[in-house]
Amino acid sequence: MSFDSLVLSAQKFFPKLQIRYKNESLFMKILGTILFFNKGFMTDYITTIGLTVYYPSRTFVQTHTASADVVLLHELVHVKDAQRLTRPVFSAAYLFPQILALLALPLLLISWKLALPFLLFVLPIPAYFRMKFEKKAYLTSLYALKKLSTSLEFPPLLKSQEAFFINQFTGPAYYFMWPFYNSLKKDFDEGIEKINAGQRPFEDEIFDVLDQLMTQV
Repeated sequence: MSFDSLVLSAQKFFPKLQIRYKNESLFMKILGTILFFNKGFMTDYITTIGLTVYYPSRTFVQTHTASADVVLLHELVHVKDAQRLTRPVFSAAYLFPQILALLALPLLLISWKLALPFLLFVLPIPAYFRMKFEKKAYLTSLYALKKLSTSLEFPPLLKSQEAFFINQFTGPAYYFMWPFYNSLKKDFDEGIEKINAGQRPFEDEIFDVLDQLMTQV
């Protein structure tokens, strides 16, 4: 199945799902400037906002076929969580605590002393909810890599992928959202153990959807 066919199949479960490309989006170019700490935002990362998944470019999808499929499944976990919690709640939780820095803007009109405590939230304070959402999605990526490795004929290399994924949590990609390496390593090790045993890394109804999609890849 081609990537376009996978998208069409996913749209049966998520009818408003859309695929867009960062190099064709002014909004993404502006966001990439704001997220200066993530140097690969425009070229190496896929971003989901609402029901729109932004890939770096059409060329990226064409030249990274297996990765494009796996990442779409990863992003569908976020889409499902957003549906479950509602988009405003999911977005606020995902951006917490840094989103609290926005409260400084109206307070600056009153007093910088009132605004200062909220300005501190622009710092890379650990983001618990963002970590929880991304951990689910990255464990799903490992699950997908294992499941698709046979049909797409590539080695899953779960342990090396684990190291790369954990670096996303502790590094600048997600603004240093969770620097506690040991706890992440433990959770990912347990997830890989389940995946290698033919189990799901955690229980969630999204796997019923993903398993159906992966049988068609």
